[in-house]
Amino acid sequence: MTDITFYGGVGVIGGNKILLENQGTSIFLDFGKNFGREKVYYDDPYLTPRKHEHLLDIGLLPEMPGLYKNDKEPPVDAVLLSHPHLDHWGYTCFLDNDIPLYCGEGTRKMILNYEYSSGTGPSKEYYLANMTKSDGYQVYKDFRSFRTGDVFDIGSLEVEPVHVDHSIPGAYGFIIRTPSETIVYTGDFRLHGPEAHMSEEFIDKAAEAEPDVMISEGTNMVGATPSSEREVKEKTSAIIGDTGGLVVVSFSARDIDRLRTMYESSIENDRKFVISIKQAFLLQSLRDDPSLDIFDIRDDHVLVFRKEKDRASAWEDRVLREVDVKNGREINEIKDEVVLAASYYDMNELMEIDPGSDSVFISSQSEFFDEEGEIRHEKLLNWCDHYGMPQYQVHASGHVMPAQLRSAVKEIDPSILIPVHTEKPGLYKKYMSDIPSEIQLPSLDEKIEL
Repeated sequence: MTDITFYGGVGVIGGNKILLENQGTSIFLDFGKNFGREKVYYDDPYLTPRKHEHLLDIGLLPEMPGLYKNDKEPPVDAVLLSHPHLDHWGYTCFLDNDIPLYCGEGTRKMILNYEYSSGTGPSKEYYLANMTKSDGYQVYKDFRSFRTGDVFDIGSLEVEPVHVDHSIPGAYGFIIRTPSETIVYTGDFRLHGPEAHMSEEFIDKAAEAEPDVMISEGTNMVGATPSSEREVKEKTSAIIGDTGGLVVVSFSARDIDRLRTMYESSIENDRKFVISIKQAFLLQSLRDDPSLDIFDIRDDHVLVFRKEKDRASAWEDRVLREVDVKNGREINEIKDEVVLAASYYDMNELMEIDPGSDSVFISSQSEFFDEEGEIRHEKLLNWCDHYGMPQYQVHASGHVMPAQLRSAVKEIDPSILIPVHTEKPGLYKKYMSDIPSEIQLPSLDEKIEL
């Protein structure tokens, strides 16, 4: 018999922490940061949780003795990470370092890159990894990476990871076999992206497994916009072609598909693509991955922008050894010849670049989901107004569309369907109500016995 307990991802988007227990084996499916619930108490960067006890006290971490950094025996055997978005791995920093983290090779690289370039832990005690000029690369967690085709055992569980397409590389779904049940976990996936065939392969393999349980994302129950990456490229390229001044594009810095789209759209319009030094470090970390088709930061069509500062960190030195970086004044001299990747947090830097007339801002990421996001968006509009830049919205979601999700569930045909990673579980259940699967809506901290 298998027990499934939901410590996150219930009635929210992200923050998944799903515990599977079978015959003495215990694993978490993801261990993500819950941005929405954390914001109820904290205001990053002014007030943040400094240690795991803070999050335990307000119910954002599971109460499990030995799970966190201490001298006790860890109560779980492993964590399976579906992909490298913080809402799926962000709280692993608090876990005991003896608990192995299983993830795709791309996920491992992106998590480590994030840690090296961010110094994200509340304190060094909680760093997953670190990079210094004196000590180089240091990894404190037990990462165990895999690729599609691998099958491995964790205690009584057999785990088969299968790649899926998402808005970040290294994303996987899992087929987990116990001695008595088969469980499918989708993680986050889509069927309209450039690598849709990977998600289709996952669906085929999941259907072949004839699962007893399917734990499925349901992000796009509201506001689904069925645009593809190809459409994003076509629209973006047309906007760039119609613009005589500076083009500023804003998107998730770790969305490799969108980086590639903006690079190609820039070249199509005889412009250079200007990326941040942090994006350059990410591309530098991933360029040897044979499964990724990404451009090289040493490409003549690429420029690297860096805010002016007196000292370079260790990770910045890695980029500076390969490329010359540009400051705002230098970008100003060629602003009608470039496409600049920037965001709300770079608006101060645009003062030196001085966009001028016939410049535009292209927002290519999800629209705001809460009051804080709405306020930030309003501030961004104020900046665009100040600089005289009209704003376009051009985006393709990283999550499956409702009709495609419904088709996937019907094909996989689980006995029990459990929606997570959705703010509308009731809508999800009604939308799927005529499907033969028994739909169970989990509650936070609830244990479901199979």
